[in-house]
Parts: sequence; C-alpha cells; structure tokens
Amino acid sequence: MHLLLLHGFTSHPILTLGPLPGVLREAGFSVRQPALPGHGTRPEDLLGVRWQDWLETAREAYRELPEPRGVVGLSMGALLAAHLAAESPTAALVALAPAMALKSPLAPLAPLLAPLIPRFPGPDSIRDPSLKRQNPNYPYFPTRAVLELLALMRRTPGVLPRVQAPALVVAAGQDGVVKGEERYHALLGSTRKDYLVFPQSGHDLLLDRDRQAVAEAVRDWLIDISNHLH
Repeated sequence: MHLLLLHGFTSHPILTLGPLPGVLREAGFSVRQPALPGHGTRPEDLLGVRWQDWLETAREAYRELPEPRGVVGLSMGALLAAHLAAESPTAALVALAPAMALKSPLAPLAPLLAPLIPRFPGPDSIRDPSLKRQNPNYPYFPTRAVLELLALMRRTPGVLPRVQAPALVVAAGQDGVVKGEERYHALLGSTRKDYLVFPQSGHDLLLDRDRQAVAEAVRDWLIDISNHLH
C-alpha cells in the first residue's frame, strides 16, 4: 500500500511523525510526507495561508500515489485525511489525535485576540519532560493562523459520514491540546472502524513516551488491512 502521511498544525513536517515513517517503510509500505504550506520554515509563514491551501497540497500529493493507497494524519492532518478519504478511492485511513476541537478556552476567542495578542506559544503536546525538550515543532504561532484551523474543524464533521474506507482512530489519554476523537470515530461512515487509546501519551503521540508502540500499532493495523485487500 502507498501511504500519505500528514502532519499537524505548527508541526515539523518530518520529525513530528517520529518513528512512524521508518517503521512503515521497514514493513514494506511506500511513504510520502509532504510539507503543508507555512510549515517547516518559520511560524510567520503561516500568515496568509488558508485551510484550503493545506487541503489542496494534501490532495495533489494523494492524487500522485498509485492505488492501493491510504492516508495517515496527525491532529490537523487527521482532518485533512478525512477529506481525502471522503472524496478519493482509499484503502485505509488512520487518524492520530484528530483535532476536532481545541481544549483551550481561548480558542473561540481567537478572532478577537488576534489584534491584541499577535502570537501564541506552541501547545504543551508532550508529557515526557526529557522528550518535551527535544520538541521539533514551532515554538509559537501567529494567532491569526489558528482561524484557518478552526475553519477546517467546522467543515470536517460533515465529510466524516462519507468516509467508507476502513479506519483506525488513535487517541492520546493525556491530550491537553485537542478533544473530540470519539466524535470523529462515531461520525465515520466506515463499516470497519477501530479505536485505540494510549493512556500515557500527550497529543504528539509519535514524539512522546509511547511513540514506538504507537508506530507499531499503526503498522500492524495497516498490515491487517493490506492482507484483506488481496
């Protein structure tokens, strides 16, 4: 299977997925990791980027993959992954800590706060103290940029029932950043949809203490799905 891996909002396009790309390649999967607009450079580059730009970049990369193909998304990437799976032939969908809503009480106030507080610190997404110090993601982000993430969140529940591909939703038991993973799972139109929780992990599941176990669980699930394709 050919897999598209999609990172999250403010995430490093490659490093935020931790051991997962390597684990998948070792298992025989072909893996592609595009950088979504505004990511992998500097936080200010998020200004002027629309949620449609993220989706179109993901869409173009997905179109180029031969079938059978699947999509794996982390956080915001899991929202984009749902849009792709709803509109294109998809053999498998994996959603890691899908960002259906933000836990911060300030999130809904972002339109009002943007002129007053031009930037916010990056979220506390890793529980392990030593691993937290190695966080490769943006240390802050422009407040206006989160408006595009919120817009994507509003548009995702409507596409989830159109997803027919087998799906795996993975939740972080100590996620202090997003909520709504169970709602994402419930709204999926998939006949087969599985749900896993890693109780000790923070939002960045692939950078935290259970990163290897998360990567291997995703690999094993995808192998099982691949075996049923033949």
